[in-house]
Amino acid sequence: MPAIVAMLMGVVTAAFGGVLRDIVVNEIPRAFKDRQPYAVCAFVGGWVVATQAMGLPDGWTLLAGALAATGLRALALASGMTLPRLSTGVEAPA
Repeated sequence: MPAIVAMLMGVVTAAFGGVLRDIVVNEIPRAFKDRQPYAVCAFVGGWVVATQAMGLPDGWTLLAGALAATGLRALALASGMTLPRLSTGVEAPA
């Protein structure tokens, strides 16, 4: 399977897992309202894991990818980092 397909599947799985968690506890999914970088962290972790295609050991790349994604997510939570708001060019009515 090409690396990009595997990474996209991982990103969807990570984001959808959070959405399901919030739905189960009867809340609006945070992934839809707070603009925190869920999928970006998962995508970066996926690229780190993809380095195993360069001949690096599987166990180490998996550990490095998990640490990269988790570390970025923890950093985003600790610093309050958010993604920029999407500008559609349409102004909201007053």
